[in-house]
Amino acid sequence: MNIFEKTYLFFYERKKQKALRNQRKLPFPVISVGNLTVGGTGKTPFTVSLAKELKNRGYNPIILTRGYRGALQGPIVVNEKMSADEVGDEALMMAMEGLTVVKCADRYRGGIYAIENLSLSYKENVVFLLDDGFQHWSLYRDLNILLFDGFIDINKLRLLPFGPLRSPLKEISEAHMIFITKRENETIYKHLKNLGIKHIYFAPLKFDGITSIDGKKIEPSGQKVFAFAGIANFQSFLHLLESLGLKVIGYKKFIDHKKYTERTLNKILKFADEAELIITTKKDIVKIKNLALSEQRLCYVEISIEIDPQAVDKIQRLKHN
Repeated sequence: MNIFEKTYLFFYERKKQKALRNQRKLPFPVISVGNLTVGGTGKTPFTVSLAKELKNRGYNPIILTRGYRGALQGPIVVNEKMSADEVGDEALMMAMEGLTVVKCADRYRGGIYAIENLSLSYKENVVFLLDDGFQHWSLYRDLNILLFDGFIDINKLRLLPFGPLRSPLKEISEAHMIFITKRENETIYKHLKNLGIKHIYFAPLKFDGITSIDGKKIEPSGQKVFAFAGIANFQSFLHLLESLGLKVIGYKKFIDHKKYTERTLNKILKFADEAELIITTKKDIVKIKNLALSEQRLCYVEISIEIDPQAVDKIQRLKHN
């Protein structure tokens, strides 16, 4: 560990201890979904899948999110008529799935707002899902779920600014459950087992189809595509497209949570002149839909994350302990 990593760790631990000293607790169970790294583990689709499964089992899940890059401060209940600029791309995506999403940087304040404005009661079997919550120590959580990207090399992880780690690896021990997302990775699984982690599950990506910007389903059949996205793990997106038999003839990678303009979109259309399809992610499409309604080649991949029903059984038991 060099001087820059040590400096990062010093301020990280100071911030954590301050937050823990002032930690507050909501009157309903809180399940945190987070990771140790900067983006790219599938937190949003995992949170959506978990919320839907809990809903099917009779719970009333309320997602608490900071709504990264959303201009509205909150607390506010997100609805699908809002824009990504207002509430953030991921918050909007979750609301579009028919889930209750409350945006507020202070997740405790967001939870209290939900209780007061949604008339929540114990009869409703309420459970709060803390989106990207592993480092949000100011709110007490009954269950910590940690996600690991199945594409990473766990032996080469370093702290910011020299690597993707925003928490030291030793904090794995603070997780009650770990899910290895996107693909099965036995190396990560064995590494975590050797660290004494008991509850480890695989949560692979599930391909749910390709949808055009006007809502039509597209069957992948070897089309020439130009791909673009502003996501943390762009390589896994390309890997998915190639696994579907699509011919990626060009691509453009943007920073995570990219905000698009008409000028940017026109450049993409120019790059994609020879492509049969211009394909992106749902996270990106919610930000450009109003800019590209006339571009019939534009489409997006719909994915979800499969959560083992036995893992959800375990979540139900652990959150009551």
